Amino acid sequence: MSTTPDEPHPRAHSHLDSARELAALMRDFRHGTWQLTGLEHRLAELLAQSAAGTGSLTAVSVRTAIWEGSMAAIHENGGRFITLLADLLPQIEKPDAAALHTAGLALDLVETITQTAPHRHPAPPPESCPCPSEAGGDASERPPPPRSPGTREDSRRLRVDAARNHARLLNAAARLARERGLRHLTMEAVATAAGVGKGTVFRRFGDRTGLLQALLQRSEDTFQAAHLSGSERADGRDGAIEQLRAFGVAAIRRYAADMELHLAAEPSPDQRYRRGPRRRYHERVSILLGLAAPDADAELLSHALLGYLEPALLWHLSDQCGLPLQRLENGWLELVSRLVQKPQPHAT
Repeated sequence: MSTTPDEPHPRAHSHLDSARELAALMRDFRHGTWQLTGLEHRLAELLAQSAAGTGSLTAVSVRTAIWEGSMAAIHENGGRFITLLADLLPQIEKPDAAALHTAGLALDLVETITQTAPHRHPAPPPESCPCPSEAGGDASERPPPPRSPGTREDSRRLRVDAARNHARLLNAAARLARERGLRHLTMEAVATAAGVGKGTVFRRFGDRTGLLQALLQRSEDTFQAAHLSGSERADGRDGAIEQLRAFGVAAIRRYAADMELHLAAEPSPDQRYRRGPRRRYHERVSILLGLAAPDADAELLSHALLGYLEPALLWHLSDQCGLPLQRLENGWLELVSRLVQKPQPHAT
């Protein structure tokens, strides 16, 4: 049945439709009919950088790009690029052979985009020289000069090297924080531990706050890949309960391992519940709680569950009250059990 003009056009979700849209975007980009805005170019760069070390897009990187674009990207070129990313996400989260092929096409697109500068509307020519260029036509309308065959490969190699150096600096910073504490983590100390100049560290992270945020983001990526990467529904009520239990225990252990870093990065009260990671945690816990306790107000009670996992509370309980980690984990398991009214044994 065809879609009438008054009906919204259905969004594409199949691998074939996504592949067709990717091919159309690539064609339009190369022909200049799709001219990226600065925001769209930044999202493409974010995706390309995240894929530099692994050679593939991940659900975490696509989610990050979607959150970075937020609602603003919907108004960029009709939202064509951000909509494509949203349609790709469920395919990347639960991949098969077709999805991997589609993800490869998406990576080709973002890598092609990053070879060019963001589009800028050309300024009008000065009144004293209104005539076309000597080559004929407005110079601003001429296509860019062709790139040499090695340009793309050289750029990809540079991104791989940059990702490798980035990981090297973060490994050195994490080791220093673990051995000497966050108070002694300085840009100079990281440079010395990584065997590079101090200027390299500043160019990579900007300042100490940027370094701390990068360390936290790496921990965040690992946690999300393990516990938030699946958008599919849990396998029934029992599966949802088990995922809720595992989520909280993993969060407690993660915070315990890097408590000082999480406390240093704790957002202000007016931003705490608006940050991307916190919103994603709430989304995931709400889905699981809705499956585990269909009659409960999952959206509201999820905030109560996540309140138990606040780093400041866990630090107070563990450091100031001296509670052992296992008791904190058992407290989470009991809280989940009481909410879903299904007793579960304590962790061992």
